[in-house]
Amino acid sequence: MNQVQTDSRPAAITVGTDNQPIPRETQLAAYNAAFIELDLSFRWDAEMYEWLCGIECEKARVARYIEEHHAHLLAAYDAAFLSGLIFEKKNEYLRAVGHLN
Repeated sequence: MNQVQTDSRPAAITVGTDNQPIPRETQLAAYNAAFIELDLSFRWDAEMYEWLCGIECEKARVARYIEEHHAHLLAAYDAAFLSGLIFEKKNEYLRAVGHLN
């Protein structure tokens, strides 16, 4: 069952090295690559990512997802630690594909 809420939140924008917005598809691919590299069972689809983009801070959006969909991980890890780790891996992917310095 899909638990994604639909509302009209403003979307957060991530800017790349050329000071232009990084395409949503690229950002989604970067997050999913980070999840794979960290051996997490998370996979975001476009609908989930769009909903999460309503959360302005990227680390906060990852923490919110963990809290709502994988709360069992919080018994072993701090949400801020996990979200920071995922954020760094996502950025490594974006650097590798030329979107970040």
